[in-house]
Amino acid sequence: MLGILSILLLVVCGIGVLTAIAGLIVGFIAVFRNSRKGRAIAGIILSALALVLAVIGIGWFISNFQDCFSLPTQAEAQQCVERKLGVNVENVSP
Repeated sequence: MLGILSILLLVVCGIGVLTAIAGLIVGFIAVFRNSRKGRAIAGIILSALALVLAVIGIGWFISNFQDCFSLPTQAEAQQCVERKLGVNVENVSP
């Protein structure tokens, strides 16, 4: 269950890493106790997959947006990221 949840949370809001770690721990405990071994192995595999996807995603983000991190202001960094993503967001004043 935690393996599936971790993949979904990784895509939705990025906190799937935490549930993936919890899924690995719970999965290994279940395997060592011989409790629902098939589900435990599936959970371990899905949790490990979520962690691999997180590492790949972080690597992609850093490699593509590394030059935006060193800009002096947040506005310039945001414009750099938007330019690289091809997004044109106009500032709306309240």
